[in-house]
Amino acid sequence: MKRMVSGVLLIALIALVAAVPAAASTFLAMDRTELVREADAVVQGRVLKVESFWEPTGTVIVSEAMVQVEEAVIGRTPTIVRVKTFGGEVDGFYVDAHGFPTFQADERVLLFLEDDGEDTMRVTGYQLGQYRLVPGEGGAELAVPALDEGASLLTADGMRAPAPEAQPLAELKDQIRAEARRLGKSTD
Repeated sequence: MKRMVSGVLLIALIALVAAVPAAASTFLAMDRTELVREADAVVQGRVLKVESFWEPTGTVIVSEAMVQVEEAVIGRTPTIVRVKTFGGEVDGFYVDAHGFPTFQADERVLLFLEDDGEDTMRVTGYQLGQYRLVPGEGGAELAVPALDEGASLLTADGMRAPAPEAQPLAELKDQIRAEARRLGKSTD
């Protein structure tokens, strides 16, 4: 009898562990209005290079992407912005931070950015403020949300929020500019 109870407990424990995601992050969803309101700038650009390093404390790995700005959709930025994010790989140590922006050299992106006070910028709303630009049908570019599968979005009342959807880049930029004008932000 004791062996059967232990087996049942083991099976129940395995089922419980399997039901919990191995690695996940939960974020409060931000709509387009909130992203535009919080961002200092929204840029379209190309990632030139990405470097990962330990923070000075030696306890956290961060990555920094150098992004060449092709177009400032709203706000003003230098022609190359340094974007800092949590996670990366250094000397065989790897931190996969679900929901935080990730970058690859030569990818094209649309980013909602805010000044982090350290001569770098961060992506507003974590991955909600990052879109990857890819060719679409008929040659028009698509803006594809960068939200990864390990990230969950919740509304302010704790309900699951829908993930943003891909849309034509030109349409997204028009919506961002319209929202910025509505909020009284510079669109030049």
